[in-house]
Amino acid sequence: MNASVLPIVPYSPRLTLDVVADFTCPWSYLGLRRISRALVNLQGLPTPPVLRWHGFRLPRDASAEARAAWRAHLATRLPPRMSPEVAEQSLEQAGREFGIQFDFGRIQGVPDTGEAHRLMVLAAHEGRQAVLADTIFRAYFEHGCDIGDSRELLRLARDAGLAAPTLEAFGDATAEGSAVVAEEQRLRTLGVENVPNLLLNGRVLVPGPADVDTYVQALDQAMFPGTPSAAENPRLLN
Repeated sequence: MNASVLPIVPYSPRLTLDVVADFTCPWSYLGLRRISRALVNLQGLPTPPVLRWHGFRLPRDASAEARAAWRAHLATRLPPRMSPEVAEQSLEQAGREFGIQFDFGRIQGVPDTGEAHRLMVLAAHEGRQAVLADTIFRAYFEHGCDIGDSRELLRLARDAGLAAPTLEAFGDATAEGSAVVAEEQRLRTLGVENVPNLLLNGRVLVPGPADVDTYVQALDQAMFPGTPSAAENPRLLN
């Protein structure tokens, strides 16, 4: 007897990842690596996933001494009674599983990441945001680079393989600067207060840091609308 196999839920072959993050957030770096690990579970995508970066600068104290500034910055992101030292140790351990060698002792202060986000906007024109984001994160958290310095960012852009027109555009301090500010204002209007956040295909939201299993479940729901587990995991609800 001949039988047909019919899909019971719609399938979305295109996968778009909207990431809200900041380059001074270690959980944003870890989150991108975990998302990459989760994507390994997807088979047969006709086109590569599209990552769209939404820069969201975290508050910082520009007047504090370098090491103290980093620890104070980290402390604002932690639950009560957790020290920055314990958080750093936890991040170092978690990062090793995903090829991240956090070296917090090399961090020299908390830079304004506005220029880094501006470079990310320009990188979108050639589809290089994912590569550039990983390059900038690695430079800051593993090598202590000053990612607030435009000259350092230009070097990192070359390392990430950005094309000459993009590098030239970044040299114009006004290029896409208004887009960075406008995007931050839009996100705040939508109620965003912290990072990271991940939106998949415009319909499945993973707020805050998450593990690989959570991202895998979110990917299933984004690719196969109607997956029943959505109501069982409040992290994924819009």
